[in-house]
Amino acid sequence: MSLRELRLKAGLTQKELSLKSGVNIRQIQRVELGTSRMENVTLVNAKRLSDALGVKIEDLIDEKALP
Repeated sequence: MSLRELRLKAGLTQKELSLKSGVNIRQIQRVELGTSRMENVTLVNAKRLSDALGVKIEDLIDEKALP
C-alpha cells in the first residue's frame, strides 16, 4: 500500500500524520505526490511514520519500486 492509502486507512490528514509522527508535512506531501520515494526517506522518519500509522516499516515500501 502507498503512504497515502495507509494514511487514509488510518483516518488521518497529512497534517495530522505530520503532527503524530513528527515528520515534516512537506516530506509526506512529496512522497504522496511521487516527487520523492519512500525508499529515500531516512530510517528515523520511516520508523516515525510506521509507528504513527500502526504498520511495519516494510508496509511503507512499495516492493514494485525495488530492483
